[in-house]
Amino acid sequence: MLEFYKKQHLYPKVQFIVIAKNGEVTASDDNLFPLEPGSDIAEFHPFFESVIPLLADKNTQLSYYCIHIKDKICDVDCKTFEGKDPLIVIHDLTEHYESLQLVTQMRNETVIESEILSLQNTYLQEKEAFKRTFIANFSHELRNPLTGIFSFTEMLEKTHLSDEQYDLVEVVKSLCQDLNIMIEDILDLSKIEVGKFFTKDEVFDFDEMLDTVNFIYSTKARQKNLNFQIHRDEKIPQYIEGDQSRIKQLLANTIENAIKFTDEGQVDLYLKLNNKRANKVNIQFEITDTGIGIAKKDLNDIFTSFTQVHKDNKYPGSGLGLAIVKNLVTLMEGNISAESELGKGTSIRFNLKLKFPLHHREKQKKKTQESDILFNNPDKYSILLIEDNKISQIIVLKILASQGAFFLDIAENGAQAMERVEENDYDLILMDLRLPDISGYELAPLIRDLPEKKYAKTPIVALSGSMMGDGKNDYKKAGINDILQKPFQELQLLKQLKKFFK
Repeated sequence: MLEFYKKQHLYPKVQFIVIAKNGEVTASDDNLFPLEPGSDIAEFHPFFESVIPLLADKNTQLSYYCIHIKDKICDVDCKTFEGKDPLIVIHDLTEHYESLQLVTQMRNETVIESEILSLQNTYLQEKEAFKRTFIANFSHELRNPLTGIFSFTEMLEKTHLSDEQYDLVEVVKSLCQDLNIMIEDILDLSKIEVGKFFTKDEVFDFDEMLDTVNFIYSTKARQKNLNFQIHRDEKIPQYIEGDQSRIKQLLANTIENAIKFTDEGQVDLYLKLNNKRANKVNIQFEITDTGIGIAKKDLNDIFTSFTQVHKDNKYPGSGLGLAIVKNLVTLMEGNISAESELGKGTSIRFNLKLKFPLHHREKQKKKTQESDILFNNPDKYSILLIEDNKISQIIVLKILASQGAFFLDIAENGAQAMERVEENDYDLILMDLRLPDISGYELAPLIRDLPEKKYAKTPIVALSGSMMGDGKNDYKKAGINDILQKPFQELQLLKQLKKFFK
């Protein structure tokens, strides 16, 4: 019975062939390939043509691997003997090699996929690094002329202008503010993407903030013959702890968007207290309008960066406003949603988790005016400005000259700055963080480390147009006292100087 099963199920995997020295087949068991006695083995397969000359030596054994013979993949052993014809043994290892090839192929594909993924990651990292560098440079270079426009329009306002000229200057200032908001939106998105966007909590008067919002957007609404109203839940505390500037930014972007897409009717801001526990509050902000509305299929796109649902040239824009709102709300651990109907209007609703002080005593605030800033010094203050941009140099010169309390010296790079500080004594140093030959973070420590610690306590104020802002720890470590962000206005510069010249 065993022999019967062997004959039925045992498939031969080896063939023995005896050949003469000239390659003529003398005997074959034909287990794998049929070979006629007297046939030339080289004609059976060209591989053997290269083997025959190697069989002239006696007592030789040659082995060849992974040889494709007809439809099989084989190992071939060739043996020679003393006084006998050579023997060729063919081993059919097709299944083995095919399985091995499959494993190798899978492994290679895995390696290739891994390499592709690695290359894609490298590409994305390089692309992201390029984008950050580009936006940082874009930010810095754009802020310089923007600072110039702000400052020169302020100076122009102080000259003798006709009513028409004054109105034109106000238009220029308004356009600059719009451009600055757009730049800030782009930079805020970039900061959020790279994890360098932070919120700052402080106690502020919620009602006072709403009064400011009401004044600004009631005016803007009236310009389009619209009505703007705020509906405040009386249960909301007067004093809130949170990032006031970011909350104002959320409201500004959302209300601006509502007014922009509303041609008649009204825009409303509803504020509702969701809950209040211990010193925590959850406030719902809802901005509704009677504008053109949004189709349901486009509703999710309104929160996507650089995407505008309405392509009409009547409603130009960058498509960033609501994208910033969504990112800010998410960053502040809130949630946001939108409802809309074409031709009837849109509602944007978001919730914010905030705090409120349990015991707060209102402080009387006095708004600082330019006329309030006086520099009482019998001798003029000596200031060194380290700045390579000519427009910025003129702006600072004009602002300080208008006060009549300063001497101003200018250096355009780090090398000139070191010469000036070694030869002169300055009461304060204004320094751009991006100089042609050195950064402000590198230059400030050099000034601090001059012999005899000449400038150990001299105030150093940096001027920055960086997209990422400048971290407090970074500039403090470099020996910089404070940073003034570009674009700055006249009052901002004077207030900064007043901090150090009390």
